[in-house]
Amino acid sequence: MTAVAVAVLGATAAFGVLLVVSAWTTPPAQPPRRVVPVEAAAVARPLAATAVAAAVGLIVTGWVVGGMAAGAAGWAAVGVWRRRSRDGGGDEQARIEALAAWCEQLRDLLSADNGILGTIEATAATCPPALRPHVSRLATRLSRQAPGLAVRQFADEVDDPSADLVASVVLLAMSHSGRTAELLTELAATIRERASMRLRVEAERSGQRSEARFVLGFGVVVVAGVVVFGRGTTFLDAYDTAAGQLVLALVAVLYGIGVWWLGRLVRFERPARFLSPAAIDGAGGRR
Repeated sequence: MTAVAVAVLGATAAFGVLLVVSAWTTPPAQPPRRVVPVEAAAVARPLAATAVAAAVGLIVTGWVVGGMAAGAAGWAAVGVWRRRSRDGGGDEQARIEALAAWCEQLRDLLSADNGILGTIEATAATCPPALRPHVSRLATRLSRQAPGLAVRQFADEVDDPSADLVASVVLLAMSHSGRTAELLTELAATIRERASMRLRVEAERSGQRSEARFVLGFGVVVVAGVVVFGRGTTFLDAYDTAAGQLVLALVAVLYGIGVWWLGRLVRFERPARFLSPAAIDGAGGRR
């Protein structure tokens, strides 16, 4: 098999894996939303990782199923890396604690003269660093567009359930509610409790993550060792047939399901947000 043929087969396998994964992970139809441009790098990286991994797997094993499995592993690896870079456990924890501190700042500075909008502008430069860029943009938007829409955009930008709670209290304060200070106090305590609970859960799951990484790494090492040192022996000859490829595909699918389930067990699931982007679109349409 020439290098060109191997490359073509690898690209074909990667494309097939991409189609299957995209069809499996496509969410149900949602109401129309604003079109957000997608960066080319966000699509090119998983595609490149899938193609390279599929080609390497095909060259090393000589099996089409091996190439497809390697391509799927490359796609999953890029997805995990992007999710960790985006979510960042330490950044999210700091953001939750910053929201609690900002609630206390709003409560302490709130007065009848400034109102909630003036208080937000006053805290733009003094709020915790993890939240300062978002609050600064919120203060800028408040002077340029409808306050309700600006607050909802702030919640969507922070992208955290606690930010939805803060935005709800701010929206309520805009209606001249007399319990704003009391609500901010209770909300700050609630958010701090959530931050403490998250720390406890992360501490409990750190050992599980180490075990999961060990299991995954051990499995990869075993498979790589069998493929590398078992070539040329009768042990792997059975997988060169069509029936052997089907069995290998079944094993790869079961292993992939096991890895996915293991990842679900050690992942911290955030509470669902209730100020969704759809709500922002609806507010934008009512301006």
